[in-house]
Amino acid sequence: MATRRAFLGTALALALDAWPAAAAGTRLVLDPLRPGVYVARAANAEAMRANAGAVVPCLVHVTRAGVLVVDPGPQAAWGRALLGAIRALTRQPVRWVVNSHAHPENVLANAAFAGLRPRPRFLASAATAALMRQRCTDCLARLAALLGHAAMRGTAIVLPEPALQHGAWLQTGDTAWQVQVHAPAHSASDTVLYAPQLRLLCAGGLAYRERVPEMQEASLQGWRRALRQLIALPADTVVATATGTPAQTLVPTLAYLDALAQGIGAALAAGRDATQAADAVVAEPFRHWRHFPTRHPLNLQRAWGQLEDAWMQGGPLA
Repeated sequence: MATRRAFLGTALALALDAWPAAAAGTRLVLDPLRPGVYVARAANAEAMRANAGAVVPCLVHVTRAGVLVVDPGPQAAWGRALLGAIRALTRQPVRWVVNSHAHPENVLANAAFAGLRPRPRFLASAATAALMRQRCTDCLARLAALLGHAAMRGTAIVLPEPALQHGAWLQTGDTAWQVQVHAPAHSASDTVLYAPQLRLLCAGGLAYRERVPEMQEASLQGWRRALRQLIALPADTVVATATGTPAQTLVPTLAYLDALAQGIGAALAAGRDATQAADAVVAEPFRHWRHFPTRHPLNLQRAWGQLEDAWMQGGPLA
């Protein structure tokens, strides 16, 4: 235990200057979580020009059989910087690149790894792979408009294999990752990797840390079910839209979504309408979270619409 604490306490910063002009002066840093496991430091914010879309804390796992990368990032420049940081760690080849869900800031840096030899396997659930095929062209155009075309220079679409199935295991060297696919939840399909021997959970977009969750494509009830299952797992560390313990990420995200469901469900049962949504939900514990003023009202509208449909059909709201 003392050795592990000493390792975690080291100030390892593997940085490169390869970075898009939109984020000049920003450096890619890999923080160690435990021996062989690192996470790329990212902004706990929405994608914007100021952060060049670098809002996903990519997981890097170095094994004797090769390197696993989960959610490589938003564009080729970030991916190249990430690859350079990996090369500073190890000469092992990148063998696996996993896309947890089909959001552009998670997957468009696939392009930086596509030319490697040997070529890594790009992996996703069948639903995520299908969604990327359907909409990555549009997502690339929208992200370029948001971040600027200079930031997205050299970024091309690289589609994954639809190879990850719920309940299967992904073996990376000596580490076995249980695959969970939650569909729908935060998005139409969210893939989770869980390593019991590392007590490590890679939860993609399912967990936030002091930031209001994004419900644009979410199923409120599906997301809540997924989080309950993840909270039951014996894990010490969660890598998602931010990194932390389950108590810092999974639990508060579920508390926020529960507040939406419980408040709106009670309001519907009392005969109130959508104009009273803000009054129905106890939001005080979450007002200090990032993006509360802009995102919470939108979440109220989406959650109300979903729960109203379920209520009218006689379905459960809890």
